[in-house]
Amino acid sequence: ISPERRLRLIMAGIVVVITALAWWATWSGAQSMGLLMRLGVPMSIGMEGWADLTSFAVFTAMWAVMMIAMMLPSSYSTLLLHRTVYSKRTPHQPGGTLLFAAAYFAVWTATAVLFYFAYVGIGHIRSLQAVSGLTILRLAGVALICAGIYQWTEIKLACLKHCQTPLQFILHHWRDGRIGALRMGATHALYCFGCCWGLMLVLFVMGVMHIGWMAAIGTVILLERL
Repeated sequence: ISPERRLRLIMAGIVVVITALAWWATWSGAQSMGLLMRLGVPMSIGMEGWADLTSFAVFTAMWAVMMIAMMLPSSYSTLLLHRTVYSKRTPHQPGGTLLFAAAYFAVWTATAVLFYFAYVGIGHIRSLQAVSGLTILRLAGVALICAGIYQWTEIKLACLKHCQTPLQFILHHWRDGRIGALRMGATHALYCFGCCWGLMLVLFVMGVMHIGWMAAIGTVILLERL
């Protein structure tokens, strides 16, 4: 077996292990609903929690693990191609692909802010009884329709092309060095968010700790990229 093939097998093994651990951690969190509710962690439009540093930190950590579980398998081909090109162009600065991955998931983790404050905002509106629960459900239905329509827009398809074809992304957005790897990882994450925000909106409506919906949406994301 060649050194390159052996390294690819090692990378694939690492991805499988990290993904499995992320899914296990997510499943464990879903079994701790009572604790999360006591901490005020928002988890659905009916369990909005409240805004404080503890609930925000726990929600963000949960979201980061969920993004690793859902996005790492579909990002493997891009990470592998980046490592191949980076090792040839910048052999004297190791660790570039790790920085690429770190920036990629840092951007996805940052999106937790949007979903967190959306949940908290809905909770605040419900507490004020400004709108009825039925109205919120109807608005959630409208959001799902918008997410479905977005799946067929030119913006969605343009972002998807960057995610479907790692070589195209590498050719158009390559940056040398470690700083370049960070920039590329962040750029790739923005394209992925542009591609997947509609699917994430489905997860937001159905509940971010719903393992079934997580698995379904993660599978759709993987199939779209393949």
